Amino acid sequence: MTHAHYYPADLALALLQRWPADAPPLPAADVLTDFLSVLYQASLLFEEGQAVRCHAVLASPAQLAAQPVALTDFHLVRLAEVRAWNEQEVRRLSPAVHPATSLLAVAPTPDGRLQLWGLLFSGHQWDQLADELPRTLAHAPQALLVQLGGPGSLVFYYGAHRVLTLQRGRIEGHGFLQFPRAWGAGRFLENQQLAGPAAAGLPWTEEQNECLLHLVLRMQRRALTQARSSGHGMLVVLVPTPRVAELLVPGGVLRPKYRLLPPEAGPRYPNLVRAIIQRLLALGELSWTCYQQSPDAELRYLTAELDQFGNDLAAMGAVDGAIVLTHQMEVVGFGVEVQATQVPLTQVYRALDVGGQTLQALPADQSGTRHRAAYRLCLAAPDCLAIVVSQDGNVQFVHNHAGRVIVWDQLSF
Repeated sequence: MTHAHYYPADLALALLQRWPADAPPLPAADVLTDFLSVLYQASLLFEEGQAVRCHAVLASPAQLAAQPVALTDFHLVRLAEVRAWNEQEVRRLSPAVHPATSLLAVAPTPDGRLQLWGLLFSGHQWDQLADELPRTLAHAPQALLVQLGGPGSLVFYYGAHRVLTLQRGRIEGHGFLQFPRAWGAGRFLENQQLAGPAAAGLPWTEEQNECLLHLVLRMQRRALTQARSSGHGMLVVLVPTPRVAELLVPGGVLRPKYRLLPPEAGPRYPNLVRAIIQRLLALGELSWTCYQQSPDAELRYLTAELDQFGNDLAAMGAVDGAIVLTHQMEVVGFGVEVQATQVPLTQVYRALDVGGQTLQALPADQSGTRHRAAYRLCLAAPDCLAIVVSQDGNVQFVHNHAGRVIVWDQLSF
């Protein structure tokens, strides 16, 4: 294709080209285009002041009944009168299928018209790429599933497996659900210090590193998800612990309006992580698998507290300015102004892979004020990391590598 942006007909062609060979066939291109066009237009609408976000499956009742694995995880609700498939119906019904556990059910008639005939509800998420864990996965319908994540943001699945994504009008090189390891490698894990005395003397393994990293990611995703759903933008700045005093000194790069005193009982997040580690050791295995699968009541309680910490970060991040944390997730302050306007900035680089090996140069002035503040900060203080949540829900991770500001666009969490 020679044009720069994908539209419903282009998306239909891309889906037909990338659809798994062993999957049930998609409908004809014109029917598929109509299905995608309605979803795309619905993504630009608002319901009760919030951008429309929902999920849909393209399958008839007979196709769902003939699934190779019975959809016992889903409760099927059939409409007494089918509805026309249009963006206003999607808008009106979107609150019912906002969670990733629910789906609008759509199917074509023999003459190619699309009808909205029901809803699927489940107590479990079906997306295997989302890692807000621990949780139980539902058996997703083996059909075309679409996650509508906000204006112009659509993710297409065959069952639980992602086929392609659309963000900002393009499907190539945009959007990662995985955490960009190049962005965070070696940053948070002042590892054994974060683990605390409970893990002292342990032979430290990659599996234990992974467990600690996943605990960081879980809390971060919780905070970012809360920020996205609130409709507020947020700028998160992560600084190396030894650099806090230098960066926040009067006249420094970071000027906090609300600086926090260290808690008397110690930093909340490290305390929670140490309690989780101590409990995992008591249960016999310090690993992410054990954490995910354990039914232990104390571990579940600590997980709820970890999630609440993420909620608290999102609440502080809603205040104008950045929220600043150390790599050990200690909150330094919020309402922080980035003082780096003197730093020259002409372009940044979008990562087209998770490792940041393939890059695309972009003019820096295409982004908003919050994004440019993050870019300039990472130029002025290369050992800082930043996460930017825009008001429309887009999320970027920002990192300086070899003098280049690299950004990773993230899909919804």
